[in-house]
Parts: sequence; C-alpha cells; structure tokens
Amino acid sequence: MKKIKSFYRSLLVVCLISATTLSVQLDAYSKTDNNSIESIMSPYYKKNFNGVILVSQNGKIIYEKANGFADYKNKKALTNNSAFNLASVSKQFTAMAIMILQQQGKLNYNDAITKYLPELSYKNITIKNLVYHTSGLADYLELVEENLDTKKTLTNKDIIALFAKKKPKLLFTPGAKYEYSNSIKK
Repeated sequence: MKKIKSFYRSLLVVCLISATTLSVQLDAYSKTDNNSIESIMSPYYKKNFNGVILVSQNGKIIYEKANGFADYKNKKALTNNSAFNLASVSKQFTAMAIMILQQQGKLNYNDAITKYLPELSYKNITIKNLVYHTSGLADYLELVEENLDTKKTLTNKDIIALFAKKKPKLLFTPGAKYEYSNSIKK
C-alpha cells in the first residue's frame, strides 16, 4: 500500500511539473494555434504520454487531443470523451474554488451543506467541515460498492442521490475530529 501511495504521489508531481512546463511554453505564444501546440506536445507523445490535452483561449477550445490508452491491457485507446477517475487530485481545486466563492461573497464557509444540497439530511455539516475533512460523512466508496454498479461511470449527481436515499449515519459529530474522506471531492 505504501508503494502504491508513493507511486501516485510521484505521478502527481510529474504531472504537475509537466503541466507547469507546458503552461509556461504555451504562454510564450500570444496567438497559439494547433500547429504550435502540436509541436510542443510532440516530444511528450513520442515518449508515450498517456492522457487527454485540452487547451482553451478566451473560452474557446483551440486544441484537443487524446493520446495513449484508456485500458492498457485491452489496448483500448483514449478518446477526447474518456472518463477519468480523478480521485483526490481534484480536492485542492475544489477547495480553491470554494475560497474564491467565499471571497466573492457567494457562499460562506459556515453555510450548512443543505443550503446547496437540500436533498441531503445533514443539517449540521458545513462547507468548512467538508473542506477540512471534519464532516463525519462516511466515505462514499464503500456505499457505492454496496449499492451501485461500479462498472458504470458515476457522476456527482449519482453520489448525492445515493447519500440522499441511503442516509448513512455520520461517523462522528461534525467538527469533532479529522478523518480524510473521499466523499468531499469534486
């Protein structure tokens, strides 16, 4: 398990460094076009980069390409519509988005989650509890395995509906302790 976590941590660092390098290279082009992006990405593609790239400029997609495999074992190619399990990679972006919304006055860290997700029955859980992993919510992964088809691509809407239907008990009183949870990602 420790080796797996170390592998994913290393993979994340490589992805972040690559994304930063690519971002800096793209910033050098004031009028980026498909050919210049392709020339930047070409060395990565030659080194078996596996992923989907999307570049937008002023809200318009100017480059989109899938390279590699969605399933190595069965040689199933990635497409521009391939689904990815982002796992914990998205948590920091969600936290930052929440900070921006707080700063803009569009939400408050102390708002109950039921203000935005009224279908849930957890009136004493706040946005801050979710961000800080102090909500007491059960991890959704086990709940999904017991109740849904895990081969299907699930959306946030599916998970929220599952929590609304099953109403799993809290593991502890919100704010009482810290416990990392996948139920707060995205």
